[in-house]
Amino acid sequence: MENEKFTILVVEDQKINRDILSNLLNPEYDVIEAENGSDAVEKLEHCPEITAILLDLVMPVMDGYQFLEYFKDSDFSALPLIAVTGDKDDETERRVLELGAWDFISKPYQPATLLTRLKNVIIRSQYYLISRMKYVYEHDPLTGLYNRSTFFSEAGKLMTNHPEIKFAMVRVDIDHFQTYNSFWGEEEGDKLLRSIANQLRLVSERYPPCIYGRINADAFCICMPDLKDEIGMIAHNAFDELAVYNKKYRLVPSFGVYEVEEPWDKPQKMYELAKLASTECKGSFIDYLAYYRPEISRRLLENQWVINEMQHALDSNQFEVYLQPKYDINRGYPSGSEALIRWNHPTRGILSPAMFIPVFEQNGFICKVDCFVWETVCRLLHDWIARGIDPLPVSVNVSRVNMYNPHIVRIIQNLVEKYSIPPKLLELEVTESAYMTDPEIMASVVSELQSRGFVILMDDFGSGYSSLNTLKDVSVDVLKIDMKFLSDTSDRNRSRKILESTVNLALELETPVIMEGVETEEQVNFLKKIGCNYVQGFFYARPMPVPKFEKLVFA
Repeated sequence: MENEKFTILVVEDQKINRDILSNLLNPEYDVIEAENGSDAVEKLEHCPEITAILLDLVMPVMDGYQFLEYFKDSDFSALPLIAVTGDKDDETERRVLELGAWDFISKPYQPATLLTRLKNVIIRSQYYLISRMKYVYEHDPLTGLYNRSTFFSEAGKLMTNHPEIKFAMVRVDIDHFQTYNSFWGEEEGDKLLRSIANQLRLVSERYPPCIYGRINADAFCICMPDLKDEIGMIAHNAFDELAVYNKKYRLVPSFGVYEVEEPWDKPQKMYELAKLASTECKGSFIDYLAYYRPEISRRLLENQWVINEMQHALDSNQFEVYLQPKYDINRGYPSGSEALIRWNHPTRGILSPAMFIPVFEQNGFICKVDCFVWETVCRLLHDWIARGIDPLPVSVNVSRVNMYNPHIVRIIQNLVEKYSIPPKLLELEVTESAYMTDPEIMASVVSELQSRGFVILMDDFGSGYSSLNTLKDVSVDVLKIDMKFLSDTSDRNRSRKILESTVNLALELETPVIMEGVETEEQVNFLKKIGCNYVQGFFYARPMPVPKFEKLVFA
């Protein structure tokens, strides 16, 4: 308000001096009096309207120096304070200024000088307050980087001011950061975020002009010149640094890049496209950098359709369990099967698992789907036994998310008890990549399941970057290797030798091997030659509905 007066705290032990100062300050200011430093502390705590302080240095109980020691580290340290004393030496002035005083006045008071200096420190404090409020409004309090709204605003200005430069919007976050935060604590999580912020500062110094900021949680963004090689190097360096940041937890970044084609677009839209690109490398331990492509948006619409339909599909029994036989390669007879989910949509028919399983894994719905498959298989095994059939074991997939569920052992144990089936008939397949986040937890879960009679299969063995370490640390019962290991390379002879060595190693460890994706007679002959035990693939049988499987195996 226009007529609102500032309030001054006068700290002075001599009443006559307090009266002189009060008369001098009135009627321009309201005055609150304190007779020593201790009294001043109490006044500050109960009078939030105080705007500035006049502090005498020589007082009983708590003198001015002691008050300044308290004041500099208190919540009130931003208030302008003028020290007042009869001493006129330079050492006293230096000392009080070091302790946080804004100005220094000697007694006896010169009214005009005192009022001018008081007015000046109040004006300075108002400017400081406005500047501080602006900083707080524009910056992230944890990292000191621009916050979301300021980053988008400044990025827009940057691109407008440099029309000659082609820019890229680069988004980075940490895979499973919330898990890291929960496991190691919020303080360690904050430390990691500040470390990332410091790396962005270094990047901005190397590749100007740049704008960077923290968008939310563990998501950061930098708007920089579109330099493909340099962006690749930035991502590579970040990947390497995070790999050794905490050797007890595998930290993996995801970089999404949108190359700005239309600089007049809103920076928020550019960021969202970079975010879409980053989803391309989510969940991968090898790919950590992806560029936006229009087909990502099309796939996003398809993914959203899946998300909209998935719960209704589960509730209305649209999901079905198919079985794909596994064969003893030497006898040519089925030795078991793998349960695979199929989505039979009422209008779109049978949907490819490649269309919906990755979406379920990203949004966590895979946990419900896993449980649906497990219970369906347990019910099926119970039904076979009740019909007098000696069933072959059926393996079910256990997603990475479920393997880190602290109740996973109890959930699966309860199912086999509910349906009165031997645990050895319900085999559990876990992908090798699931072991990489926290091998110790994984090894513990696998060991406990094995102790209860469950057979553990490691699926996609050889697809990870540390297969031998995984094999060393986790004692699984069966290895599954995909034949695409051969087809994904131009040097087939080299791949065959590696595959043969892997099978021989497994046999030395007395660990059976199932080769999946077998499609040709040539592959079958090669696998027999190298001593592979079991096979699965289209050459023998495709995944099929349960009645067709029963007719094939039990007829």
